[in-house]
Amino acid sequence: MPHSRPPLRRLSLAGTLALALPLLGGCAATQAPLPAALSVARQQAAIPFTAATANRIAGSDDYRLDWAADHAGTVRVYAGTSPDGVTTGTPVALGPASGSAVVTGLEPGRRWYFTLVPDNGAPLVIADRALHLPTAPNLRDIGGYRTTDGRWVKMGLIYRSDQLDRLSDADLAAMGALGLSAVADLRTATERARGADRLPRGAAPLVLDVVADSEGSLGGDMRKADAAIAAGKGVEMLIEANREFVSLPSARSAYAALLRRLEQAPPTATLYHCTAGKDRTGWATAVILTLLGVPRETVMADYLLSNAYLRAKNEATQAALAKAGTPIPPAYLEQVLTVRPDYLQSAFDEVERRHGSFDAYLRDGLGLTEADIAALRRLYLAGEAVD
Repeated sequence: MPHSRPPLRRLSLAGTLALALPLLGGCAATQAPLPAALSVARQQAAIPFTAATANRIAGSDDYRLDWAADHAGTVRVYAGTSPDGVTTGTPVALGPASGSAVVTGLEPGRRWYFTLVPDNGAPLVIADRALHLPTAPNLRDIGGYRTTDGRWVKMGLIYRSDQLDRLSDADLAAMGALGLSAVADLRTATERARGADRLPRGAAPLVLDVVADSEGSLGGDMRKADAAIAAGKGVEMLIEANREFVSLPSARSAYAALLRRLEQAPPTATLYHCTAGKDRTGWATAVILTLLGVPRETVMADYLLSNAYLRAKNEATQAALAKAGTPIPPAYLEQVLTVRPDYLQSAFDEVERRHGSFDAYLRDGLGLTEADIAALRRLYLAGEAVD
């Protein structure tokens, strides 16, 4: 199917000003010189963007794009429906090295990818990470992040989500367009029995029970969990749970199996999820992004995004429990419905305590070889390392 590339209908001020650059002599003369150590070939293979985002504007089908690139004069933007990107045809936006644009007129109901093409260096494909599915609000792409060495995590290949048993038919159809070949379920047997996944055609189920070996509150014993929450011990419960994501044999087995699946998956996509898509799924994402070289502060920021994506769902849960007359104070419920930096940090601390380093955790805890790690980086990173 050909990619739709409608003409730009509206640009930001930065994009509009950029259209006049060729008439004014452009900015090529003011570009900073590239480091001498980089060969010409490597310069062209490196992605010059240091920041780039695409976000659908609330209440519309328009998109706001923002980017910043080093050693570039102008940036052309193309739109398409494939994560492979589009670099020909009519651009939907044009701007300077650091710019923004509002793109309108794209066909609704599609997932749009935007290829940022600099006049110096390799292009970058970005998209709105959110899928905007009402019945799976925490379903999102983990790509589109820059690594410490200047590469970028590819989009359209790895997705994280909350529960899939409540998917509407429309949202299930939208999932079907993602090209998923596998969906890894990180939930317990009790959770799976209570709500079986709805999966799109072609997506094979993969059961990876992270806390199967747990004797704690998240091991399937809801009485323990309810007692901890009612006592206001939700923070302690989730800190301990995150430690178990590192220490439990079932957790190590589950996360190792997920990484092995990812090593075999491309060019098809993989999705993994738990119930809220924030704790077991949160650590899975932290492991993948850290392995790929995404800085810790970015990993933490992605983790905390669950609070925004789950806000409406959590408010509905609080309202339903209040209506049912639950005696648990809302503040106690909030401890377990949301994520906090301390939760994820406790998992990283457990890695250091048990293994000494994250690299040792990958090797000794998850059984990954240097070849496995190199393969995952080759499959899921775009661009040439610049450091």
